[in-house]
Amino acid sequence: MDLKKLPAWKETARSVSRLTGHAPFCHFCDLLRCYLRYGCDEVQYGEGGFYRLSRAERNNTYTKQRAYALSPRFNPEDTSRLCKRKEAFNRFFSSCIRRPWLYCGEASVAEIRRFIEEQPRVIVKRAKAMQGEGVAELDKSAGAVALASQLAGEDVLLERWIDQHPDMAFGGNAVNTIRVTTVRNPQGNVRLLKAVLRCGVGGAIVDNFTQGGVVYPVDLETGVIEAGGTRKRSVAEGPILIHPGTDIRMPGHQIPFWPETLAMIREAAARIPDLRLIGWDVAITPGGPELVEGNTRPGPALLEYVGKKKGFYQEILSYL
Repeated sequence: MDLKKLPAWKETARSVSRLTGHAPFCHFCDLLRCYLRYGCDEVQYGEGGFYRLSRAERNNTYTKQRAYALSPRFNPEDTSRLCKRKEAFNRFFSSCIRRPWLYCGEASVAEIRRFIEEQPRVIVKRAKAMQGEGVAELDKSAGAVALASQLAGEDVLLERWIDQHPDMAFGGNAVNTIRVTTVRNPQGNVRLLKAVLRCGVGGAIVDNFTQGGVVYPVDLETGVIEAGGTRKRSVAEGPILIHPGTDIRMPGHQIPFWPETLAMIREAAARIPDLRLIGWDVAITPGGPELVEGNTRPGPALLEYVGKKKGFYQEILSYL
């Protein structure tokens, strides 16, 4: 246990205690037991509802430490670089990516200037960042020439802002994406485990759960949002039916191009046989789906925190 997290553990125990009526000390001890036995951290214990689970359910729950342990067994480090480097990912999956992009680490000042001038809105991404960190809209007020000189040689990507389908806009600034987690056995059979919709809130330009976004469960067969969502929040907050800051009721909403989205994900998973546990992020544009990125260590939040279907650990293990 990281002693720096002791205050967070205590606060989680107190928060859960207010819901259950049990003493905070009891929940603190249970959290410690869950950490040691199941690899559950304080966030999953509280916000992820781990405190409510039976022993059998805990044995079958995908946790942070289990994710760390399984990731290298499914995804070798040398091949994982394909997803960890954004420019490598964009090159490899170019057939699934429509948006123009440019890697500044290999581009000249003139190429960067031209890209900035030609695209109406430009997103800057650190080439190795995760969970929405380091993503920002390029401020063009300094001028294309000055910006190009600053960015040349930097380990960042420039991408044209994705124009999302009107049915994927929910009142915020973010491009809202679908996360579909896939697992593949050594024989090449691909299983789609779960789909969720990630929505940004307010002025945020990213939709990540870790950056304040709301996550809604999506029925894999139909592409319909099947229940209220969740976000990084107090453990006392219930399912979010109305998207924050809007009057949009989310359950029952149909994701456009759903068959095409699943077909693209299956095709992408089939192209990288050495990477067998991937969380795919997909944007839905007016012309169809396109890949945003692939995650070689999909965390427990998008699998276990939201929706009715949970308990993926044993199923994932069966694909080793």
